[in-house]
Amino acid sequence: MGELFNCGSGQRPFPAPWINIDAQARWKPQIVTDLKQPWPIMDGDADMVVFHHVWEHEGCGEAKAMQKEAFRVLRPGGSLLIFVPDLRALAQRWLMGGIDTQVYMTNLYGAFMGDDHDRHRWGYDRNSLMLELRPCLAEYRWSEVKDFDWRPIPGADLAKDWWVLAMEAVR
Repeated sequence: MGELFNCGSGQRPFPAPWINIDAQARWKPQIVTDLKQPWPIMDGDADMVVFHHVWEHEGCGEAKAMQKEAFRVLRPGGSLLIFVPDLRALAQRWLMGGIDTQVYMTNLYGAFMGDDHDRHRWGYDRNSLMLELRPCLAEYRWSEVKDFDWRPIPGADLAKDWWVLAMEAVR
């Protein structure tokens, strides 16, 4: 079995056998690295790479480097899982008065807790996240890009809610 990586683990580390990776040592991940730089992981060593509420912390187009590294470390058939706030669903609910401005703005801009890494720098809906992944379908030869089916993944603490957009790219 290959390794399981929780990238950008921050305050939401996954238990062993997951390996938590984060740019900030204060969260005590097993690997401290900038996820936009080459990761200290062997090619094809991973069964699964999860970015749980991480991509929105990167600016427009900046997640490409993370996607490339995820592809590199995944074995054939391995999965990249991406979870982000669904800004279309949030905006619709906010405009209809279903959520208050604080909830909407926190999802739009991030829950700032004193560190610039907390800020959201980009946002997605299903179409824009698919567009972010599609060009790499050819470049990195993803075999499939699809909505995540919300199957249980042991040890992965995945936030499932109406406002969470989840996609899966299979190598």
